[in-house]
Amino acid sequence: MEATELQGESAGRSARDVLSSKRARVAVGAILFGLVAVAIELPLPAEDFYRAVRAEIRTRPAPQDIAMIAVDDKTLNAFNGDLPTRVQESRMIDTLVALDVRRIAFDRAHASIETPEANAVFAATLARHPGRVWLGAVPHHEEGFQVVDETLPLPQFRRVADMAAMNGRGSPFALSVSFPTSVTIEGRRHPSLSAALAGYEGPDRLYRPDYAFDPRTVPTYSYVDVLEGRVPARALAGRNVIIGEAFFKSSDAYIMPLRSGRVPGAYFHIMGAHTLKRGVPLDLAWIPAMALAIAAILWLARGRSKSIGVLGAAAIVMLIAPFVLDDFGINIDIMCALLALAFAGIGFQRINRKYYSRTVDAMTTTAIATEAPREECDVYSLKIANLAELSEDWTAREIGDFVNTLIGYVKGPGEVGDVAFERDLLVWLAPRMDSAELERHADGLALMLKTAINHDWQSSNGAPALGIDTNHELPVALRIKRAMQVAEEAATRGVRFIINDAAHLEARNHRLGLIRVLEKGLRERNIGVAYQPKIDLASGRIVGAETLIRWRPDGGELVNPQELVLAAEAGDRINELTTVVLETALAEAKQAIALDPRFKLAVNMSAKSLSDTHLLFDIMTMLGRHGFPAENLTLELTETAKLEDQRIAPQIAALKARGIGLSIDDFGTGQSNLEYIEKLPSSELKIDKRFVQHMATSEESRAVVRATIEIAHSLGKTVVAEGVEDFAVAAALKAMGCDQAQGYLFSQAIGMPELLAMMGGSRAALNA
Repeated sequence: MEATELQGESAGRSARDVLSSKRARVAVGAILFGLVAVAIELPLPAEDFYRAVRAEIRTRPAPQDIAMIAVDDKTLNAFNGDLPTRVQESRMIDTLVALDVRRIAFDRAHASIETPEANAVFAATLARHPGRVWLGAVPHHEEGFQVVDETLPLPQFRRVADMAAMNGRGSPFALSVSFPTSVTIEGRRHPSLSAALAGYEGPDRLYRPDYAFDPRTVPTYSYVDVLEGRVPARALAGRNVIIGEAFFKSSDAYIMPLRSGRVPGAYFHIMGAHTLKRGVPLDLAWIPAMALAIAAILWLARGRSKSIGVLGAAAIVMLIAPFVLDDFGINIDIMCALLALAFAGIGFQRINRKYYSRTVDAMTTTAIATEAPREECDVYSLKIANLAELSEDWTAREIGDFVNTLIGYVKGPGEVGDVAFERDLLVWLAPRMDSAELERHADGLALMLKTAINHDWQSSNGAPALGIDTNHELPVALRIKRAMQVAEEAATRGVRFIINDAAHLEARNHRLGLIRVLEKGLRERNIGVAYQPKIDLASGRIVGAETLIRWRPDGGELVNPQELVLAAEAGDRINELTTVVLETALAEAKQAIALDPRFKLAVNMSAKSLSDTHLLFDIMTMLGRHGFPAENLTLELTETAKLEDQRIAPQIAALKARGIGLSIDDFGTGQSNLEYIEKLPSSELKIDKRFVQHMATSEESRAVVRATIEIAHSLGKTVVAEGVEDFAVAAALKAMGCDQAQGYLFSQAIGMPELLAMMGGSRAALNA
């Protein structure tokens, strides 16, 4: 569905525009997802847990200016299991004041009714110490669907003492708690217990106590020890204290994340007080982190970079910043922003994986493939031959730089838009050209890229081959596939480019038909051959013959041998064809050797086949089976692709060791040039008939032929001229010192009986 959506969008728009639109949608979706997470507090447990982790990492001793007077199990045992009475609370207040305690806070409301005498004693004690004692209170409030009624000290106590809020707001899973700095009770503003202990008088806030303060380091004394005078005055002098429950069965105890055991509620008020003493708490909530996330997402959505590192960098900043801000009493929530970054990262990565190459700065073919036609464009594909072999010697970065350089050459100053890369193929669309202009452009582009590879990267192995599709009425996706196919075909055939137009499609269908016919002939091993004599120009005698395919399948029309060879190469059957032809030729040519032991049989062979050790083994086997002398066999290399001497050197050495000769066929065309003479240890060189046949009319052709003969002779090679059709050319070749010739002047390709008759006639060979 996503590919169809992209294809629908791509009509009339560049692939980069379409992908920018998709990236924008990912960005909007990620931002909305983050904001929805904020609204429903989706990651609140994760937020609280990370806050607890930070607190655990930042753990520090609590300041010693606030002490805990614990109503612990020791106290309950001393009071026969009961909580302290009002009379005992009165004695505690007087004791603490005498010990020079500054503020006394009760984590207890004193809302229960005791005897009138006890209440009167407690009220009188509170009245004697105005402004130094705070009694706990819980205002009327709601927590979700639960309505909590107020819990207040008795009226007679409220008249003479201050109240402080004991209530807090817990989070899901009890991972954190929030306290108000003040509440409103009976129309008056009252501090929370933590605010009263801290002496906080700042603006109203709902804040979280800093769990980094270790409650185990809070000065703690047993209630009964203080009451009985067993705590020295210096232990409490000048401190603020809170009196709260700490016995084992108390319900006022809570789990503190990442800490073992339950912590009495009064310690949370102490941690809150220490938090407030650092200054006015500031809760920026989700806004800063979400703003950073939105900025990073939008930056990535508007850019063209495949890297999502900016999202990772934003996430790292979000994870580190709270560690710093926590110490200044500033809270930020980051989890919703991290969810937005994760959403964006996943979305952008999906786009990258599907539409961008992992190794180079290019899109994949999926990005530019559409089901709509683009009649104004031709589709190009560039096959980078031997890229896999280059990757064995180069690093991934060097391969990426190499391909990116080629992309730069492809784009050049022209109108090429998006370039895609897949495996070892580049694909792009460019403005439509007429046939003649397109051929010139393709040839020039292929030559330029070849020069760039050879010069800029000092590589002779990465030969480029172009495939171009001009079937403008077809969908672009189909045209891309066809352009890639013909680029592969061009590389296989060793040509610079192939244009996949109507003529090529017709030729391709014809070639597929030939392949089917060829496969039948190979199965039946009945490929017909003929022999064209090679004449010694000095004596006019037949000294050898070239084996040529002359085949009429099922007695029908003669098959074009060039087309048959191309079909065999395209179908990867060239080695089988060579084997069948050689088998027939060796069997028949034994008769020619019987007439002339110096007779040389020549058989055409693809240079690529030299790298196939199986084929060479088959050749040696056939020579032995037919008793054919190896020195009487010459292999004519007809390949137009470049020789790769590092791959065929061992096979060439094996051929030479057994006396088999090598000939450079069609010299002066394709790759058969001076580089062949240098790299291939051949014994013979054949001048292409195009130069030979133009000798009578072209001084340039005569000069080329003369120079070729001189070069070959200087290297000790025999020279054979192809395509000799008249006496004047034969005489000119003889005058230049050419050794041998073949062509219609002497004979066309004939069967072995006719060749034997010519050889047995002991006469100069001329075509009657």
